[in-house]
Formats: sequence, C-alpha cells, structure tokens
Amino acid sequence: MNGEYAAQLRMIGESAAHFAAGQGGAAAARAVQEGGTAWDMAAWKDIGALGWFGIAVGEEQGGLGLSAPAAVVVAQEAGRALMMPPVASGIAVAAILAQAGDAPGRVLEDVLAGNILAVPAPVAAAEDGARGATLVPDAGRATHWLLAAECESPFEARLIARGAPGTQCETRPAVDGTGLADIRVSASAWGDAPVMLDRAHGPAAWREGHHLLWLLDAAYLSGLTEAALELALEYMRLRRQFGVPVGSFQALQHRAAMCHVDGKATRALVHEAAQAWGGARQGWAAAAAYHRAAASALRVTKEVIQFHGAIGFADEHDAGLFLKRAMTVGARHGRDVRQVLMGGME
Repeated sequence: MNGEYAAQLRMIGESAAHFAAGQGGAAAARAVQEGGTAWDMAAWKDIGALGWFGIAVGEEQGGLGLSAPAAVVVAQEAGRALMMPPVASGIAVAAILAQAGDAPGRVLEDVLAGNILAVPAPVAAAEDGARGATLVPDAGRATHWLLAAECESPFEARLIARGAPGTQCETRPAVDGTGLADIRVSASAWGDAPVMLDRAHGPAAWREGHHLLWLLDAAYLSGLTEAALELALEYMRLRRQFGVPVGSFQALQHRAAMCHVDGKATRALVHEAAQAWGGARQGWAAAAAYHRAAASALRVTKEVIQFHGAIGFADEHDAGLFLKRAMTVGARHGRDVRQVLMGGME
C-alpha cells in the first residue's frame, strides 16, 4: 500500500468516524432494541451522499473506485459506533450490480444515491413456482430485495419491491432489535420483476458480492469489539474497590490484555483479507476474517460485561448492547463461511 493511498484511507476513516458518531451510538442502538426504528430513508440518503455505497464501485460507473480496503475502514467505524443501518449490505449490493452488465439500468444510480435500500438474499423455488427466503437480515425495512435463484438453472437474480403484489414478508425481532424476515414471492411476481443478474454475469457477481459482505461484516465486528473493550477499560479506570481502581487488579489486567490481543489480531486479519481482494483467495480470506471476527466479538463482549461486574448484566447498561449486536451480526453467514473454510466452493 503506497503512502498516498494510506493517507486517503486515514481521511476516509476520520470522515466515517465523525458521521457514524452522529448517526449511531449507544442511545440509537438502545432505541432500536426497545422497538424503535433502526433507520429511515433520510438517513440512508445521507449515507449515500457520503459515497459509501459506491466505495467499491468503479469511477466509470459513478462510484469512488477505492476497493475493499477503503470499504473495510468505513465498516469498522460503523461497528465502533454501533450503527444499525445495514451499511455492509448497501455496499455489497452496489458492488454486485456494478458487475451485472447493462441489465440494472438506472437501478445502480439509485442504489449509490441511497434512493433504494436493497438487501441481498438467495431464494429457493417451491412447487407452485414461488420463491422464498428465510431469516433475511433487515429485509422488513428495505425498499427492495435483490433475490437470487442461485441453485436454479439458469442462474438469475431479480429486484423485488417490498410490498409489491404477490409478495409476503413476515418479520421477527433479532436479539438486538433489528429484524429477520421470511420472504415469499409468488410465481407471477417473480416473473414480472426485472432481471438484474443473468447467467452471463450473475454467478461471479453474486459470489463476489457475498465475499465483500462477509469482509465488511467482519470489519464491523472488529470495530464493535474494540469499542466495547474501550468502554470496559474506561470503567475499570474509574471504578474503585479497596481504595484503588479495579483496573489495577492483576487478574483483570491479564484478562483485559487477552481481549486487547484478540481484538488487534482480528483487526490485522480483516485488513489482510482486504489486501487479498481481487486475488484467487479473496473468498477464503473474507471467510476467515468473518469467522475470526464473529468468535472474537462474542468472547470480548462477554468479558466486557464481566469487567463491569453486576451492573454489566443490567439491561440498562450499554455493555449489553455490544454483546447483542455481536450475537446478531456474528450469526449471519456461519454455514456459507464454514463451507468455504472447509474446502467448499467460494
């Protein structure tokens, strides 16, 4: 990485941190957990105005052309701030459509601008010709679904407007308050929807988009992990027992040091995976980063609650927000990631 690009990444990180601090934070995450709205389209358009959705899209298609390392920096800052809008999905969908040839038309422009909030999901065909998908993150709040019949021949992905005739969406809450949706699209609604990806461009674009999604969710979890540990360390500096800060106790210092090493190792792996982008092993690297980040986030956020003592277990304390978000994001890609790491197809 040359010095100019590294400086560019630092500036992107600073800008992303500033925006994420205003858009996210513990109060916003708590409001979602208590049944509030995770985001609105005005906020989504603000994110689009920053260029985040086009960060991995070439300049000739209206994006920033900065590739995976820059997208990782943005996702990490989103995780540090516990941002709830599905930024990783937005970036991944834009990257998928950018490789889809001429089929999307103006759709890519609307995605980049934040006029469309589309979430990707694979679908399976039913006997009556309908397509369905289960437990799709954030699908209940999206404006559109980018649904891929990846196991059918020929491959195709279609853009379905949420609430269109012939569609059903049943949402259930995740532990952090965001939604997981079961989607059903009738045969007629599927046939009427525009094709975004066909067999010529589709499989490769869809696969690479999911590699990017794994990588960005790994980066999100990495940022979340670091922010959670910082919360605990600040508490351990202030909380006193026997006349001294609890952070001076050697047993807690050792556990905190292990969490620090865990978080730094995860960050390093995420950035190494970003550097591998475009190579033959990009899918494996993204899967490894996500697998590590999900496990690390759970370990550290559980320790963070322990570091706070009894108050950490109270639902009113912010420590639990990090654990619940880690549980949600860290459970999204387990099966697909394991297949890649165990030698399956990328």
